[in-house]
Amino acid sequence: MRRRLDPERFGPWAVVTGASSGIGKEFARQLAADGLNLVLVARRLPLLETLGHQLEEAYGMHYRALGLDLSKENFLKPLEDATRDLDIGLVISNAGEGGPEEFLATEHHRLRQIVQLNAIAHLDLTHHYGRRLAQRGRGGILLVSTMGARQAVPYAANVAAAKAYVLSLGEALHSVLPRVLPP
Repeated sequence: MRRRLDPERFGPWAVVTGASSGIGKEFARQLAADGLNLVLVARRLPLLETLGHQLEEAYGMHYRALGLDLSKENFLKPLEDATRDLDIGLVISNAGEGGPEEFLATEHHRLRQIVQLNAIAHLDLTHHYGRRLAQRGRGGILLVSTMGARQAVPYAANVAAAKAYVLSLGEALHSVLPRVLPP
């Protein structure tokens, strides 16, 4: 049985990146079921609007949908602007992509895009919202990585390396942030 999140600690609003499909969509569904309002973030705005509307009808929560590409370096400013007036208590940093790649055959700009999405975006979200949560005195950040982050993965070197950063960041901050964000 799944343990419900405490809306007093983690609410009333949560940000979920990569919310248009897969794990991000399921995070959004479970958080809505627990009574949290959601800021749904992904590239595909129509899918986010559909999901937000479905969750709003099913659970009576509120949502904002933001069509943002986190592989772009300037994604944080529109997200900051869209959430400035909200009491964000939880961030699910889930956006990412990857797959088989031939490292030397992949265009350099594409490799950098993957690192931006799979590592730098998590850094930016964690730093920005971590400060807000520290001022708030409660909340949480969940960084989603991959099993490939624990070891080198042939034909996925760049993705595995970027996700290793996310895993390491999360593990390191897990021991530091509880002093700032009490349980």
